[in-house]
Amino acid sequence: MIKKIFTAVTVSAFIFSCNNAGDKTNSKKENRVIVNENQEKNKDLIYLDTAENIYNILCQDWVMEDDAGSLEGMTESSQMEIPYRSLCFSANGTFFKNPRNSFDYGTWQYDDATKTITINNSIEKGKDVYKIAKIAYDEMTLVNTGIGSITNLKFIAPGKRYKNASDEPYSLQNNRWRIKPTSKESDSAIHQRLKENLYFFILFYKSALAKEDKAVSFWGLPSCFKWYGGAIFIKKKDELKDNWINCFYNKDQAMQAYALADKLLSQKYNWPKGEQNWLKLNLAVVELMYKKLDEVR
Repeated sequence: MIKKIFTAVTVSAFIFSCNNAGDKTNSKKENRVIVNENQEKNKDLIYLDTAENIYNILCQDWVMEDDAGSLEGMTESSQMEIPYRSLCFSANGTFFKNPRNSFDYGTWQYDDATKTITINNSIEKGKDVYKIAKIAYDEMTLVNTGIGSITNLKFIAPGKRYKNASDEPYSLQNNRWRIKPTSKESDSAIHQRLKENLYFFILFYKSALAKEDKAVSFWGLPSCFKWYGGAIFIKKKDELKDNWINCFYNKDQAMQAYALADKLLSQKYNWPKGEQNWLKLNLAVVELMYKKLDEVR
């Protein structure tokens, strides 16, 4: 599909250019989700190809184009560390970035007059300021003007998001379980943290199905479980990664959650009969695990 580039004033165009008008591009969508326009649209999603302003387009999950294909072939047991730079903007003014690497979170603002995005980091305790050079419903080019850079950073996105922000797996509210507590937690708080961890993966599976993700990878996402097509196992203790242990106050409390997870997985679960889609199979069982966890102490 040939896309035309217009100035940022023409907000109903396919691509918003915040510099010069008149460019044209015919870009391949390799390693991307291609949505067949003849397919029935998911009623739970907002499709941003008809968005009428830049702010609306920004409110979705973005990944740097150079990193987008790096998850292919990566499993949870992969030892190699790779960058997967991403920005997940919510319409409520919060963000969550780099969920597969060293994450951060906080608030963000978009200034339409200057075409800049300001990100207020909670962990790094600083601001990132990006100038939008070009933006479409599924791709954008940013310049990190906050550090005086002139390098173009290209990001891509699915061009769709949930109508209800609470359904997004990478929203801040669905990742608070990852924020390390500042003091020792009670048994019930540890139980709740594990439950929110499971709920994240429920949303992760649902999102992959709804947004028709081409590739699904669990690499970099904190968990004490191993996810396979039609099978779920608990990791051995020496396989637990720091990013999961660091979700808890200390290792002892992480192992307390691990013991709960071990008990949970020892329960009996009925897998859906006749279902061939491994995402739907796993989703059904994770939902059962989520409900069953309240019975496990």
